[in-house]
Amino acid sequence: MTLRYTAGVLSPRGLVSVIVAIGAFAQMRPLSRDSEIRIGHLLAAKFRKTRAVASGPSHRNIEAYLQTVCARVAAHAKRQLPYRFRFDPDPDFKSAFALPGGEIFLGGGMWALLDSEDQLAAVLGHEIAHVDLNHCRDRLLGADGSKEIEPELFFATYGPDRELAADREGVKLAASAGYSPRSALRLLESFLARADRSPDSAPDLASDSAATLERRIDRIREAIETDNLSVPVSEKPLRRRFRD
Repeated sequence: MTLRYTAGVLSPRGLVSVIVAIGAFAQMRPLSRDSEIRIGHLLAAKFRKTRAVASGPSHRNIEAYLQTVCARVAAHAKRQLPYRFRFDPDPDFKSAFALPGGEIFLGGGMWALLDSEDQLAAVLGHEIAHVDLNHCRDRLLGADGSKEIEPELFFATYGPDRELAADREGVKLAASAGYSPRSALRLLESFLARADRSPDSAPDLASDSAATLERRIDRIREAIETDNLSVPVSEKPLRRRFRD
């Protein structure tokens, strides 16, 4: 099956027709690296189209900054893919998710909750880990090929074991890039505190039960100790100002 591009951009009609075909395309065995990347790119394009994300100078500068951090973390992944970071400024989008092939989205609501570049690296590390550990690819391969595959397929949790694995691998990736693995602890602890104070204001990533969040925190603390991860004296400040 051929996926057609026109100067690297799909027309609205082409996008719809190709996305409809992705279900069958994803069932092909084996799924090649290039096919996974193409599918992820198409799903990312569809998500951006449905979200109507504006792309002014400020938005592009934010994405460029986030891409720089993403590249530092992804450089240490086992699967070397063209990881691409995308930003959705919606303040109600309090989460992050990854698509097959290395497409990663961060919502404006999650961005607002971060207090250091190290915490940003922790979030990106977790999502990169889902790609690196083949969680996204496995979900794609397990999809019903008779139905249209939507980006939302990759929003849901991958289950306790895989989320814990992504936590552990994510902090290792971030630490390898020079970021503090303890930033992930602080972030999850803040999610837990927000959920206790006001469930409606909690980020989507804090939809886990308190017990699950506490387990994730314990596992990250354990990983820092058992893997002897380097902990910098201070965390890097998060860049907030961007030119329009």
